[in-house]
Amino acid sequence: MIVRSHRVDCKNRAGMVLPKSRRTNAGLSLVELMVAFVVFAGLMVILVGAVEPVSKTWVDSERKVLTYQRARGALELLTRELTPAVVDTRMQFAVVPGKMLEEVGAPSVVEDSPVILWMAPLGRYGDLRCVGYYLFGDEDRQLFRLKRIFVKPFVDDRKENPYFPAVGNSENIENLKEESLYLRTSPVEPNWFLDQWDAEAFDEEDAYNQDAIVSTAADGILAFWVQCYDILGNPVPWLSNVDNHPKSEMIYNSAAYFHQANVEPFEDGSTTVFLKETRYTMKANRLPAEIEITIVTLDDDVSIQGYDIPPMETVLTSGGALDLKASVESFQDALKENGILRSRTFSTRVKLLGGS
Repeated sequence: MIVRSHRVDCKNRAGMVLPKSRRTNAGLSLVELMVAFVVFAGLMVILVGAVEPVSKTWVDSERKVLTYQRARGALELLTRELTPAVVDTRMQFAVVPGKMLEEVGAPSVVEDSPVILWMAPLGRYGDLRCVGYYLFGDEDRQLFRLKRIFVKPFVDDRKENPYFPAVGNSENIENLKEESLYLRTSPVEPNWFLDQWDAEAFDEEDAYNQDAIVSTAADGILAFWVQCYDILGNPVPWLSNVDNHPKSEMIYNSAAYFHQANVEPFEDGSTTVFLKETRYTMKANRLPAEIEITIVTLDDDVSIQGYDIPPMETVLTSGGALDLKASVESFQDALKENGILRSRTFSTRVKLLGGS
C-alpha cells in the first residue's frame, strides 16, 4: 500500500504559490521605522519653516492695524472736537508750551510738547465746552499717552464748575459781583484757561472729580506737534518768536495783536503780521484757518524698556514758524540712534469752521 503525503501550498488570491519566506505576517523593521520618522520630521521642519513667516506676517499685520486704529481714532476724535472751535472777545483759543500746563498742576507733561486749548459747542444742546489735548510721559513707568481734558460749565447741571473758564464782558465789570467774570483774554498769557485750573483738576484717580475730566486719547504716543496755518495756508509764526509784539511764551494766541491777509500776501510777502501794543491796537480774536496735528507712536510689540526716550525736537523756520517736517525727521532719527525702531508717524489737517 502506497501512502502518499499531501502537501498544501500557500497561494495568493491570484492562485500563485508564495515563497516560504513570505508566508509569515507582514510588518516594518526598526530600520524602516527610523527612516519613516526621519522623513516625517524633515517634512515637519519644511512645513514649519514655510508657515512661520506667514504667521509672523499675520501677527505683524494685526499689530500694525491696531496701531493705525488707535492713532487714527485719537486723531478723528481730536478733529471732530476741534473743527467747531469758536472764539470771540470774551474767550480764547491757545496753543502753549507744555511747561505752562505743568506749572498749574498737570503731572508729567512732556517737555517741549505743545498744549492746545479751545472752546467748542459740544454740549447736548450746543452748549460750550472747554477742551484740551496734551502729551503725558512717565519714563519711570514707561507710559506715554495723549491726554484729553474736558470741562463743562456745570456739574450735574446744578453746581457751577470752578474749572470752566468764565465768560464775561469788561464793559459791565462794575455790575459784576465776582472778579472771576472779568474779561481776561490776555494778548500774551493763556490765563483765561489756566487761572482756573490746579493740580486737583488733573487728578484722574479721584472718582469724585467730575469737574475736569481727564482721559487717555491714545497710548504709546511719544511725540505731539501742533501747526497753525493762516487763511492763505502759510504756517503762523510762533508768538514766542515774534519781535514786533509784547513778549510772550505762547505758540498761538487768538487774543494776540495780529492781522492776516485774506486774498493775497501783504507788501512784504508775509501773510500774518504781528503788531506792537498801543492804545489803538486791537486784539485779533480769531482762530487759525487750519491746524495740522502730528503724532509719533510705536507698535504694541515694541518694547522700550531700558531705552531712553529722546526729547521732542522743535525746529523753527527762519520766519519763526514750526518746521514740522524737519522736527519729525529729527525725532525719528533720535529714536533710531537710541535703538527704538518701528515708530510710525500719523498726521491730520483740520479746517476750522470759524477760522476763515
